[in-house]
Amino acid sequence: MKVPYSWIKEFVDIDIPAEEVAKRLNETGIETVAYPFGNRVENTVVVKITSVEKHPEKDRLLVCQATDGKKNYQVITAAQNVFEGAKVILAKEGAQVGDLLIKPVNFGSFRSEGMFLSLEELGVVEKAEGVFILPDDIREGEDPNELLGLGEDYILEIEITPNRGDALSVRGLAREIAAVFGLKRKEVFPVVSIAQEDIPQIQVLTDKTHRYRGIILKGLEVKPSPFDIQLKLIKSGQNPINNIVDITNYILLQEGQPLHAFDLQKIEGSVIVREAKEGETVITLDGEERKLSEGDIVIADEKKVIAVAGIIGADNTKVDENTTEVLLEAAVFDNIQVRKTAKRLAVSTESSYRFERGVDIENLPNAQDKAVELMVKLAGGEAVGEKDIYTKPYQPKEIKLREKTTVRVLGFEVPKERAKQLLERLEIPTRIVEDGTVSQIPAFRAFDLEREIDLVEEVGRLEGLNTASETYPEISVKSFRKSEEFLFELRTRDFFKDNGFDEVVNYTFVDEETYRLLGLDIPPIRIENYLLKTQSIMRDTLVVSLLKTLKYNLRFQNKDLKIFEISSAFFEDHEEIRAGLLVTGKFIRGFNFTKGKESYTTTAKWDFLKIKGVVESYLKSIGLSEILYERSERPFLNPYESAEIYVNGQNVGYIGKIHPKKADALEIPKDVYVAELKLRYIPRELDDSAEGKEGYIFNLYRNRPLPQFEELPKFPSVKRDLAFEVDESLQVDKLLKTIKEASALVEKAELFDVYYINEDRKSIAVSLQFRAEDRSLSDEEVNKLVEEIVRKLESSFEGLKLRTQEG
Repeated sequence: MKVPYSWIKEFVDIDIPAEEVAKRLNETGIETVAYPFGNRVENTVVVKITSVEKHPEKDRLLVCQATDGKKNYQVITAAQNVFEGAKVILAKEGAQVGDLLIKPVNFGSFRSEGMFLSLEELGVVEKAEGVFILPDDIREGEDPNELLGLGEDYILEIEITPNRGDALSVRGLAREIAAVFGLKRKEVFPVVSIAQEDIPQIQVLTDKTHRYRGIILKGLEVKPSPFDIQLKLIKSGQNPINNIVDITNYILLQEGQPLHAFDLQKIEGSVIVREAKEGETVITLDGEERKLSEGDIVIADEKKVIAVAGIIGADNTKVDENTTEVLLEAAVFDNIQVRKTAKRLAVSTESSYRFERGVDIENLPNAQDKAVELMVKLAGGEAVGEKDIYTKPYQPKEIKLREKTTVRVLGFEVPKERAKQLLERLEIPTRIVEDGTVSQIPAFRAFDLEREIDLVEEVGRLEGLNTASETYPEISVKSFRKSEEFLFELRTRDFFKDNGFDEVVNYTFVDEETYRLLGLDIPPIRIENYLLKTQSIMRDTLVVSLLKTLKYNLRFQNKDLKIFEISSAFFEDHEEIRAGLLVTGKFIRGFNFTKGKESYTTTAKWDFLKIKGVVESYLKSIGLSEILYERSERPFLNPYESAEIYVNGQNVGYIGKIHPKKADALEIPKDVYVAELKLRYIPRELDDSAEGKEGYIFNLYRNRPLPQFEELPKFPSVKRDLAFEVDESLQVDKLLKTIKEASALVEKAELFDVYYINEDRKSIAVSLQFRAEDRSLSDEEVNKLVEEIVRKLESSFEGLKLRTQEG
């Protein structure tokens, strides 16, 4: 927001340089920059144009005659907004306008003796259309530098935090400056007379409108505003339009209260403040047609929408040169709804900017009455009716500030008497109590001051945080023991990094679309006030985030990935820390070699067994054994290259290749492999506990058996290879598990061949190794063991037959 320093001085008697004011405001929490208004340009004068004619030789140029009351000038201009009788600023010969030195120039056979200036050329605005037309009451011959205050007045440009809407006005900034420098702010109250005639019925049908006040004025004349109002608007970055509209903008800037003037004769019937109907449309003042949604607040009459509340008016009731009667609106709308609507419609106005950050509901009548006073004075007419709908008047909240809290937070003492003085400088009514102060929070700070700590901040910033004495933090000499959970996650993280994986960090909120493409149920936990639709739900799996990371990398042609993430997944009654892995492309980036008939390659690609090997190596590295795999039926995984992972009979995760149809839908390569491991359970309720929860690797890790020393074998082993004919559906790991459990003398049982006999039957070949700790096994003993194993398998698995035996 831009505020002329000269306007501030109307509210505070202050002669401190603007740069010093900006410095102190920065120190107390309001980011401020001070700079001169415009550029002083010598050899300039106000002139009156006495005639305007088309240049006979140049189509787009005009030949103007002008006078400063003493001397006549001929000026050739391309500006199309000049007219006979207009008062403009002329740069005479010798004037330096930016990089341009003004001197007489011939345009065809006509000589131009100067240049009419726009606000852009005066350094006042960044972009201006046409020359600057001064009001009729400005006398020709005046010095534009003195008239406009070029190079003399200063502009304070501020940026506020979202909680400081009270500073978004001349009045509010003057209050802040007065508090910082210990000065008294001046207040001028309006004197208005409002006749009580009939006014159109005003109805408020939504609880998103906290106050609505309408005043009708009649007998108005729309014309240009006086120069002092125009100049203040220009210095504040606004374009003057006409006296009625300018007054609403003037009061908005001065008081921080948005106003809107409706042409009363264009309103049909009652004025209704309501919520929009889904799909309702309105053409706004910027000429754009905007589609509204249910929940948006609108001002409407009985037939149409006449404004999007708190944001922008409609074109159908705008004030124009024929307007004689207006309904002047002042209101306070729900700040959250205004922000939602403004963001969705992609409209940001001075009004919406203030409503989003909070408007002083108690100052509303004062600000509106000042606008009425100016309209009656500058546009004639009279105020003939008023209606104020204020169903829940503001009740000041009381907050206690204790001296001990101030010392604890700030590090220096602020006596309660001093605290009272500082808070009252901010116009916060405060009284002293035994152990501190109690403040009644005024409406203009209701959005900001809610707790004791907020008052500590106010006292601290006014007292000056740079006055605190230097102290050193206390450092405990007690040794700090890292938690077992932290060390476990660190060990997991280090394992994957040591194996060449890159760690990624993703947002824990994701979009619904990826879940739909994967065929997964949408998680139930949603974010109510999400900023982006792609971040609207809390994830319950890390794979969704890893796939988005993959897609992002593919945009940059990074096709060989091995990444992992250790983070949270969210469920209705708990959270889980999980480890997610994703690999694709080349496992080893090697090269190909060919020489004659000889050729080889050192390149290798990721496949199911490689990702399975990484996961199994991790589980074994933390001391877990009895790892089994069963076919996975997750909808986004290839059923022939996926598995659920079991440790000690507990499901701890899964691995697999993304289903080719899902890969096509996601527009990713078909050789993408993922894995997800459930590391820890995080309870959400105090009476819940992670202890004893099954299916979590950390619990298995904590309860793992200690490694036992085993002597090297003293006696040789005996090997046998067996081939079985089984049903196609038989899982190999179950077969191997049954073999190992059949006898304590079975040292190893390993698969080495699978052969499909037909669609329903397959052959499974396994290698068995037998060993006894106290003797050498004879062939007879081993043969007997093999027979026992075969009998047990035949009884355990229907349809199993021994095909061959070797060894």
